[in-house]
Amino acid sequence: MNETWVTVVGNVASDVSWRRIPNGNEVANFRLMSTERRFDAENGSWEDGPRVAVRVNCWRRLGENVRTCVAKGDPVVVRGKLSVREYEADGVRRTSTEIEARSVGLDLARVSAKVVPTDAPAPARSVVDVTGLAVVDERAPFAGSDDLLGSPVAAGAADDGHAPGEPLLDGDDGGHLAGSALAS
Repeated sequence: MNETWVTVVGNVASDVSWRRIPNGNEVANFRLMSTERRFDAENGSWEDGPRVAVRVNCWRRLGENVRTCVAKGDPVVVRGKLSVREYEADGVRRTSTEIEARSVGLDLARVSAKVVPTDAPAPARSVVDVTGLAVVDERAPFAGSDDLLGSPVAAGAADDGHAPGEPLLDGDDGGHLAGSALAS
């Protein structure tokens, strides 16, 4: 059997429905309306042409993303496999034109969007060894060495050439963490 692949530009005409089927797969569905626009040169205006309505089925991960990102009224571009399904309802034979979507995107000719990758790596975090450091509440008034268990590191009295409370220059940590590094 030959497959018919189509790309349809239109508007989402229904709320996106979503369900999990018995085999565990997930599917999102919505109705897509596309109206051809024609320019009438005689009167210099645009006119509506024939209208196409299709049901769009989005499986698995695409369905999850459509469910969270697409809403009724959104202008979209859908690419997928076209099929016509026949069924009977209330004794009446009917047909349903459907697209099994492989991709769905917002039509950026009509809206703007910000991309949020679904596989975005977590931001890199640096690891800092804080073994042997005392935690100091920077909001409290400065405490002398007697108030902090006599720790030379906590009191800022380490033999690094800096006076207690003096800010350290970039790259000059004297072997210790600056107060701002503890807060991050």
